[in-house]
Amino acid sequence: MSMSANTEHPTRRERLRRQTIDEIKQRAFELVDADGVNDVSIASVGKAMGMTPPALYRYFPSRDALLEALVVAAYADLGSTTATAARSKVRQDARTRVALIAQAYRHWALAHPRRYAMLFSDRSRGVPDPPDGIIAVNQGMLPLLAALGEITPPSSADGTTPLDEALLRWGQAIGAPADITPTALRLGVLAWSRIHGLVSLEIAGAFDSMGMDVALLMAVEIETVVNTAGGQRVSPDFSG
Repeated sequence: MSMSANTEHPTRRERLRRQTIDEIKQRAFELVDADGVNDVSIASVGKAMGMTPPALYRYFPSRDALLEALVVAAYADLGSTTATAARSKVRQDARTRVALIAQAYRHWALAHPRRYAMLFSDRSRGVPDPPDGIIAVNQGMLPLLAALGEITPPSSADGTTPLDEALLRWGQAIGAPADITPTALRLGVLAWSRIHGLVSLEIAGAFDSMGMDVALLMAVEIETVVNTAGGQRVSPDFSG
């Protein structure tokens, strides 16, 4: 019997192409981190790579294609960071997982403020998130929803309003637990909006003149969400 070629292993040319694409994205991220996404162009990345723009177009046909790849990669990193935080300890209850997820989200945003801005504020209005990016960031949302689902009591009234129905459709679309309630889904969205709002204001320096410890403010917000979900009081440590 003759052996057919194993098509699962990439060829040397394919490996080199992937390595080049990874390096292009790395150089582009360095530009984002230094000056923001608006300074990223095919020419600027090509200069950082030591490549001419026509050579770079062989890997990314346009600036928009390059930015889409950066958005997907950044969402994936953020989602992976929060998902890892949710399983970072062998023994932890759902309330603790909510706090750890929020903490990881904030720390990632503060460590990568310009990447965070790229995801949520600095791109052109009306440009939708790439589907792969949505899938990637939802890997961080799902553990939050699962944790809130564990501490949210069931409600026979769930699913009776247009908002409930929309939440259930969204939860099903992203792969949330099948038995999750609209209440848990709503709290997940509200928790994210509170975390995002505080982090965005913190990055912008809005709290600097107030002399306020944003870590403590974040802890109070998460405590409020957990209490609303039916859990006990929690005082997560957001220092650092």
